[in-house]
Amino acid sequence: MGRILNEGMEVANPIYDVVFQYLMQDQRVARLLIGRITGLAVQSLTVSPRETAVPDDPDRDLPLTLLRMDYAARVQTADGSRRQVLIEIRKAKAPITSHVNLHTHRSGRTEALPIVTIYLLAYDLGLSDEAVIDVCPRVTERRTGRELHARHPLVERIHHRSHIIQIPRLASRRRDELERVLAIFDQGLVKANEHDNAHVLSISVADYPAECGFVLRRLRQAMADEEMRRSMQGEDVLFRDSILLTQQVDYLERQAERERQRAERAEQDRAEQDRTEQERERADLLLARAIRRLHELGQDVEEIAQALSVDAEEVRRMLST
Repeated sequence: MGRILNEGMEVANPIYDVVFQYLMQDQRVARLLIGRITGLAVQSLTVSPRETAVPDDPDRDLPLTLLRMDYAARVQTADGSRRQVLIEIRKAKAPITSHVNLHTHRSGRTEALPIVTIYLLAYDLGLSDEAVIDVCPRVTERRTGRELHARHPLVERIHHRSHIIQIPRLASRRRDELERVLAIFDQGLVKANEHDNAHVLSISVADYPAECGFVLRRLRQAMADEEMRRSMQGEDVLFRDSILLTQQVDYLERQAERERQRAERAEQDRAEQDRTEQERERADLLLARAIRRLHELGQDVEEIAQALSVDAEEVRRMLST
C-alpha cells in the first residue's frame, strides 16, 4: 500500500452522493463494504442502473433526498453452495423504497431473487445507540406463534433482510472490524478549516484495516477530481435548498392549519350566535303570544307584566306591534 498509508491523509467525504457512487463503482470496494455489512461471502457483483429517488408525496415538490444503487450479487452460503441475491443500497442525508427482479435459468424458468437492503442514513433513527442495526424478519405460525427455522425460497423473496447504518452513531467508534471499515463515513472526521469544508475527511490511516487501503486511495482520488468537487458543492446547495424548502413547506402547512382552525372556530361562533338568535326569537314569539292571550282574557298591562315577570314597557311594545 506504500508510504501513504503510514501517515494521515485527507480524503473525499463519501456522505456525498457523487463520491459514494464513485466509490461503489469500484468492484473491490463494493464487495468489501457489502460483504462486511451483510456478512455474505460476495464473489461477484453486477451493478444495476442506479437512480436517485424522491419521497412519493405529490403535495411536496422537494429536491432529491434518497440515493439508491442496486447490485446483482453471487454469494457463497455457509454450506458452500452458491446463490444469487439482489443487494439494494439506500443512502439518505435526511429523514424522508420497488421493482420486480427476476432470474432466468438456462431452462427458461424464471424466479424472483431474494433481496438484501442496506440503508446508509446520515441521521439517527432514535431506536438504538448502535451504529449498525440488522433487520431479519422472523417467520412464525399465525396460530401458535412458533418460529419456523426452515427456509423456503418464496418466503426469502418476499421479505427483505435489511441492514441499517446510523452514520451519526459511528462517531469515534472502532470496536470491531465492521465499525473500523465503516469509519470512512464518520462525519466526526470532517476537516475543519476557515471554509468549514465538509467535503474532506481528515483520517488516520492506522485506524483502518489493511484491506481498506484501496478504499482510502479511491476516496483520495475523488478529492483530487475537480468535477467531483464541483458536484459536491452542488449537493451542498441542493441539500441546503431542500432543507429550506422543507422548512418553508412546514411553515406554510402550519399556517394553513392555524387558518383552518380559526375558520372552524369562527364558523362555530357564527353557528352558536345563530342558535342563540333563533332561541331568542322563539322566546319572544312565545312571550308575545302569552301577552296577547292574557290581554284577550281582560288583564291590563300591569297585571300581565306581573304575571309574566316582564317589564310593563315590554308588554306595551308587544301589544302595539
